[in-house]
Amino acid sequence: MHKLWVIAHREYVAMVGTKAFVFTLVMMPILMFGSLLVMPLVNQVSSGKIRKIVIADATGDLFQPISRAARLRNEAIEKLAATELDESIGGPSKSANRTGFMGQASDIWKFSEMQAPLTEQQRLELSERLRSGELYAFVELPEGLLDLPTEPAKSEANEQGETAPTVSIPKFYSQDALINEVRGWLGVVINQEARLTRLKQAGLDNLDPRVFAKIDAKIELAPSLPMQASDKGKSGNTSAMDSLIAMFLPFGVMMLMFMVILMAAQPMLESAMEEKNLRISELLLGSVTPAQLMGGKLLGNVAGSLIIFVLYGSGGLFLLNSQGLADKLPASVLPWFLLFQLLGVLFFSSIFLTVGASVNELKEAQSLLLPVWMVLMMPMMVWFIAIRDPNGPVATTLSFFPPSCPMMMVLRLASGTTVPYWQPPLAALIMVVSTYLIVRTAGHIYRAGLLRNEGVRSITQLFRRSFSG
Repeated sequence: MHKLWVIAHREYVAMVGTKAFVFTLVMMPILMFGSLLVMPLVNQVSSGKIRKIVIADATGDLFQPISRAARLRNEAIEKLAATELDESIGGPSKSANRTGFMGQASDIWKFSEMQAPLTEQQRLELSERLRSGELYAFVELPEGLLDLPTEPAKSEANEQGETAPTVSIPKFYSQDALINEVRGWLGVVINQEARLTRLKQAGLDNLDPRVFAKIDAKIELAPSLPMQASDKGKSGNTSAMDSLIAMFLPFGVMMLMFMVILMAAQPMLESAMEEKNLRISELLLGSVTPAQLMGGKLLGNVAGSLIIFVLYGSGGLFLLNSQGLADKLPASVLPWFLLFQLLGVLFFSSIFLTVGASVNELKEAQSLLLPVWMVLMMPMMVWFIAIRDPNGPVATTLSFFPPSCPMMMVLRLASGTTVPYWQPPLAALIMVVSTYLIVRTAGHIYRAGLLRNEGVRSITQLFRRSFSG
């Protein structure tokens, strides 16, 4: 037993006592969540430009309201920018960021009119100006765009004899036309003008447009979780931000477990390959048994994963508490997270350790670990489905599938949805049995491959060693 703890201590120190571990500890959250911090900086650099847009208005009635709305928008943006500059000179402002989502500075849009309709040659010339960067976009507004939709001819009726109104289709040309802020803004302005024009055509222009605005007002159902006795007297209103938190907080908890498992399991592969190629394992086996060597390495690895969990978990809780979101995370998640994390680290570390002891080259290990990576990433591929329906068939099935069990179960528990009381203990029991079997099988393969010079090239060969060892 003493030898086991000596090996475990050696493996623990080798894992956490290096500069590479500290570097990885710092870089892993940046790689996983750094985009949330980088996006505001990128937006500040890439935004704030003057965008030139050409409007070919065949209706003759839309360019003026579009130009007027754009002028008011640009003036508001310039005024806000000047105000924030004054505040930054005078001192840090306590007001909320007003330049846009995640600190995005808005562009200035300059609209110019072009005679319509466009010819094919004009479209080609404008497209060349788009590709050269001289123009940001050009828009075609057909002549009958503002007219009331008319019924088509009988020959255009569908098979059921039903008819649909004919409409003229406006077109927006741009290098990023599919995801474009200008296109969405123009749609709002054009629809407002089309609505007013069609009211006049229908003889309803004598009515107050505000009445129609109230009639068209949408009614949305606010998402709310089931109430508890402690919720009496509290407001039941749920904002859009609450909905985002309910979606991404469980995902963050699952990502935390993924990072812990990844950072704990990967060193096992490198350590086993290094000891085998440098024949260090042969010297160690002169003093300890293969079971003691493998057991000590796994124990040291688990201890190292606890350090990662404490550091990342403390940082995550501090962040949630600083944002006033600590109460959004169910307290019951913590003990289950710790249990499933330990089991997940043992499960995957034993696999990585076995593969490292069975191969001679890294490319052989990569081909063998590809299926392992696929099942490890499976919860991340379906996390959105699991969040939408935590007790649905997809989430429930993956909660009892050993490779995906740890990450999927903590995702469901962190979602705030009431998971049937018997499912977490049953999943933990399945994970305990599976981890025992995988560690036992890995022990046979580890003992068989440790002193062999030839490396395995397929999973079939790897399992054969479990019976020959």
